[in-house]
Amino acid sequence: MPRLNQVILAAALIASTFAISSGSQAADNSRFDMVGLTLGMTPDAALAALRTHGVNEQSIDVSRLSYRYSDGLKHDYSTDDFIHKINAHVDEHVDGKRRTDTLNLYFSPPPKGGRLVAVRRTIENRVNPITTGQFRQAVLDKYGQPAADVSGVLNWKFGGGERNCISNSPNGTGIPLPETSYRKSQSILDFVYHRSASQYDLNRFRAPRVSALEECASMLEYRIKAGDQYPATNVSAYLIDVRGWVNAELAAGAWVDGLRRDAVQRREGAGGKPAL
Repeated sequence: MPRLNQVILAAALIASTFAISSGSQAADNSRFDMVGLTLGMTPDAALAALRTHGVNEQSIDVSRLSYRYSDGLKHDYSTDDFIHKINAHVDEHVDGKRRTDTLNLYFSPPPKGGRLVAVRRTIENRVNPITTGQFRQAVLDKYGQPAADVSGVLNWKFGGGERNCISNSPNGTGIPLPETSYRKSQSILDFVYHRSASQYDLNRFRAPRVSALEECASMLEYRIKAGDQYPATNVSAYLIDVRGWVNAELAAGAWVDGLRRDAVQRREGAGGKPAL
């Protein structure tokens, strides 16, 4: 089981509550679903949506993580593990040709998390694919006109915000997602805020012209090859709740720092006076 070794200093944190979206946000989430997956879903609800979509049961992979912290002497304190990511795919072969539909689901951490905050979808289809024009029209029919439409990239913004807070693209497109592995551990905070050493500066945003987290939109983005006449053999899509994910990460950092301080106090309280 992989472990997330992430320490965020208290000075760089704000105590924040990860709230379930308001009525208007929930309506937006329902409108911008992806194969039945909606932002804010629990892992169980997301797994049900994946199975309804028809993913191969044996392809479902649930990744769990935990936070580790130290009291200054003992360095292997750990929180309970939690669901960080679920991967699954549809994989079909017809007459020697292959179609895959891969879905990567990201969930917010405790103590206020456990909700779907991002989805990455990758479609590779060699089994009689429709054209890029037909795929594009199907996307427009489902979601309406996008906020940005540039060279085959369509981006919708919703949830109250109007800016892409995780990309420097001048046209407001681009949805990078964090990587977490034994060798590399990223947070959504790395894409939103500037960082110095182990501290995030919550007043300095990476994206230009962003001055407050409330300006950050939830987003849906489809990447389809430009031009209507090509076969749609490779299509990717992204769905993300930036504000919800950031607030959950900040709350998690404050929670873990509180656990660390409690552990330090217990260690200091257990010590005796030195022999002088």
